Amino acid sequence: MSRATYSAFQKHLQFFCAPRSNPPRLTLLSGLRASVALGLDLPVALALSLGMRLLYAPFPNFLSPIYIDKIPKSKHRNQLATAHLEKGKSEWTCTELLRLLDSSEDVDRFHAELDVGFLERKINQAHIVGFWTMAANTQTHTATSHDVERFQQGDWQHDVAQRRRGREDVLPLWRGGPLWVGGHSWAVWMLLGVKMYEKAT
Repeated sequence: MSRATYSAFQKHLQFFCAPRSNPPRLTLLSGLRASVALGLDLPVALALSLGMRLLYAPFPNFLSPIYIDKIPKSKHRNQLATAHLEKGKSEWTCTELLRLLDSSEDVDRFHAELDVGFLERKINQAHIVGFWTMAANTQTHTATSHDVERFQQGDWQHDVAQRRRGREDVLPLWRGGPLWVGGHSWAVWMLLGVKMYEKAT
């Protein structure tokens, strides 16, 4: 399966895969590195990486690599792909994104004649909140329309990771950011080889 045929969710997961793995393969370490690159503190990034394994590689395959093209479509998360973005609106709060999820699930249900179960709905909500947590501006706590559009396509992470390379946009602690920026920056570089929250030179 080529990238051109991947769903938005599979493209989203590609960011968390091991570099240059073919087919794309998600491991505990690759998920941890990618989560840290999005600005999350090390324990929060580890929890996210473990969570992905629980969802997509449950026991007894918990330690096995996850091949994203093998994840059943029933386990794909909602990327707001069918949600209609209001023209002229430049910023989105977390609450507004969750409303978009409602409208997106309504469209999906209408076209697929498929009802989203309670657990799947809660996981989709957590997926949207996770996107907002990592992508939203650290001052206004809103996601830009550009980021939301990229999320719909599954390609939002690279822009966000680039913003997190410097210290102008550090995630606050309550959104999963580091308690001590300098120590976190040093630790993730030494442990994982990921450059984060670097001082301006």
